[in-house]
Amino acid sequence: MNSGHTTQRAERGRRRRLAGLVVIGLAAMTIGAASLSLALFTSAATVNGNSFTTGTVVIGTNPATALLSATALMPGDSVPSGTPGAPITVSNTGTAQLRYAISGTSTDADNLHLNTQLVLTVRQPDGNTGSSCTAMTGNVLFNGVVPTAGVNMVGDPTQGFQTGDRTLGGGTSETLCFKASLPIGTGNAFQGATSDYTFTFSAEQTANN
Repeated sequence: MNSGHTTQRAERGRRRRLAGLVVIGLAAMTIGAASLSLALFTSAATVNGNSFTTGTVVIGTNPATALLSATALMPGDSVPSGTPGAPITVSNTGTAQLRYAISGTSTDADNLHLNTQLVLTVRQPDGNTGSSCTAMTGNVLFNGVVPTAGVNMVGDPTQGFQTGDRTLGGGTSETLCFKASLPIGTGNAFQGATSDYTFTFSAEQTANN
């Protein structure tokens, strides 16, 4: 028998045995790793009861309509007649602070242009005036005409803080005084003229704004 062939066969057998041992070793390592991962101690904790509620900004006025009206206005007259101003209470019935602005528009359907003559005044009552507006002596917030195209009377409804904007905390209110006056120098061309006015109170949140 050729000793060379015998040696080659023996060598091949040894290699097969070594390969088998390597495979068995790798399998044992895999099983060991799996066993270690499954043996870890674990724990978990939960945090529940997380609740969120948004705040609200809700503006309202009292009265809500017909604050100023007149049917036979004459040059030199004012509405309300005499010195007092008409009170309007602006309220925030929401939960968060708001800022608001007042804009006005008018009509000129008869083309007699009364809205170019009638002067609107808005005041904030001072400490001596109170909410009744019995005297128009408070801080003047607006004094001028309200054109057909409209005008910002108090503050500016553009988003964000603007000069003249007013603020109200949640659940609070304030009173402003409105007055309309027809100047004594109003000419004869304005007889029988009519104009309707709309005042818009626009509010937005102050938080993060």
